[in-house]
Amino acid sequence: MIFGSLGEDINSISPAESYATIWGVDDMNALAHEYRKDRFTLGMTSSGARSHDAGHILYHNPDAGVTIAVYGCIFNIAELARQLGAVFDKNYQTSVGTTIFRGYEKEGAQFFRRCNGNFVIVIHDERKNRLWLVRDHLGIESLYYYRKNQLLYFSSSLHQLAASPRVDAGLNSVAVMRYLLFNYNPAFDTVFEDVQKLRPGYMLRIEDGQMIIDPYWYISFKEPFKKSDSEYKEELIDLFNDAIRLRLDDKRFRTGVYLSGGMDSSTITGLMRPMMQGPLHSFSFRCRGKTFDESYYARFMSESYNTTHHEIPYEAEDVYRIAQVAAASDEPFSDIGIEVASYLLAEKASGIVDYVMTGDGGDELFAGHPVYMADKMAEKFERIPKKLRHPLTSILQKLPDPEAKKNLLVKAKRFSYSTGFSADLFSNRWRIYYTDDELKKLLTPDWYQTLSKKDALQDIKNLYLEADGGDFLSKTIYGDYYTVTGFYLRRMELTRQFGLEGRYPLLDHRLVEYTSRIPSNLKLDEKGQTKAIFHKVMAGVLPDEIVFRTDKLGHSVPFKNWLRHKPVVQNVIRECLTPEAISKRGIFNNDFVQMLFKRHLSKADNNSHRLWSLLTFELWCREHLDNRKVNKAVEAELV
Repeated sequence: MIFGSLGEDINSISPAESYATIWGVDDMNALAHEYRKDRFTLGMTSSGARSHDAGHILYHNPDAGVTIAVYGCIFNIAELARQLGAVFDKNYQTSVGTTIFRGYEKEGAQFFRRCNGNFVIVIHDERKNRLWLVRDHLGIESLYYYRKNQLLYFSSSLHQLAASPRVDAGLNSVAVMRYLLFNYNPAFDTVFEDVQKLRPGYMLRIEDGQMIIDPYWYISFKEPFKKSDSEYKEELIDLFNDAIRLRLDDKRFRTGVYLSGGMDSSTITGLMRPMMQGPLHSFSFRCRGKTFDESYYARFMSESYNTTHHEIPYEAEDVYRIAQVAAASDEPFSDIGIEVASYLLAEKASGIVDYVMTGDGGDELFAGHPVYMADKMAEKFERIPKKLRHPLTSILQKLPDPEAKKNLLVKAKRFSYSTGFSADLFSNRWRIYYTDDELKKLLTPDWYQTLSKKDALQDIKNLYLEADGGDFLSKTIYGDYYTVTGFYLRRMELTRQFGLEGRYPLLDHRLVEYTSRIPSNLKLDEKGQTKAIFHKVMAGVLPDEIVFRTDKLGHSVPFKNWLRHKPVVQNVIRECLTPEAISKRGIFNNDFVQMLFKRHLSKADNNSHRLWSLLTFELWCREHLDNRKVNKAVEAELV
């Protein structure tokens, strides 16, 4: 964790809130570094992941009056040092600190565009009366801040920041509403009032007492390429290889990969394997079920590339682990059981490897999300007169929910429901789980009255207004980089609970810059093929069985079926979402919650996402809201 404060007299901070344990990089078990100066304090603690912590530095240049901290890792720091004429040797902290200092002095904010990795960088310049907080391009590392009464507190841990008695942050009702709508909060506020997320690719600057938040990097979709297929193949393979090379460190640490058998994870596995000298461990979870089990393809890739494969069974009984997931999460997020799968994978991998490569980011690079096809269908569907569309969508909503993950009826029901939401939400219209009428029934009158006066969706709509792409898909992908990408990354943060780090070659900012200029019709072609250019690029590189498969379902969990047929899963809902618990929370209408449950069991609707998100929210509140109030009271007494 990285933390700091500005504007507070640090000598008055009590031990209960001073974060006094600062861990060094060379010896994670010994107290090492902290920096305090007048009204500014800065320090770090270990994340618990050995490979991740190896990139942390806390550096002070007394001659220049500059202090620099890096939380995370800048993978190309040695190359940047050479370009800036800095010495990069065995003294890692000094080498990294000197390199960033030179970049800061020579290039200012533009230097951070060239830093490749997952990082939070803090620069405190005493002579210029300046503080800069910088978050990596795609937001792999989190950074939260709280500003009130001329004080600024910041931390990479939301619950640690909110736990401080000096941070008076109640529950943010608008963020709760977004959570209900999307199963996570896609905006840049947080579930705690007045605590904000620094946006990916942005920096927070305090200079001469003024705070400014602005971007140092922007994803542009302007000026699309005009290249041949062979040029795309050569250039993309080079970018893939270099992104993997930068993040691969199998000489110092044990290396693993999350392998589902899809294009993204298979590409990472296939290109990484020849670069490695030692063993490569691959990990995949498996849910048995005809329309859910894709474990064959992960085993096939493992056999093709000689990985030591670990297949982790995920059974209905494992859903109880959601309590541990909620406790480990900074904010509530619900991923219909995939977050539990991520937890199980990390638990297994933690004793075997130090870090795992993942394929996260491929769906944004090459338009792989199924919702992109839904957008194309909606363009045609909405040409039908409204008086004909409405009866059709009403009929589809009344049909029973089938048990398959994907079939024509499942898609049609979801499509008909989502077309009722505003098209200016772009792809996020397909991810909403409540209409306004349903929210009115779900929420207590006081909560609904409060929230109905606020527009919880405007911040998301504003993202698309920023996009410079000339077509609908480009604007959609731009918005997804700042919404749904963060959702996957927060899920992967669970790995650090087990001392494991996740690394993301497909979120290398150079790949994002390159693919944003690939024309949309090459990503989603006229036949409705997602990732069309990606399949062409990897043809002949990966096995045909992976590149040309047509039965990709997406790694998923049969939670909706478990909820209907497995008493152990039903009991999780019944034990946590009791009338007493719902009444105590004071947010939801118990009758409506119980109705969601009954209609799901009868197959009238698929309410699995709604019920799981309500369960997750309740468990998160018990851990982070109820316990936080108790802890704050205890700490206040200590102060």
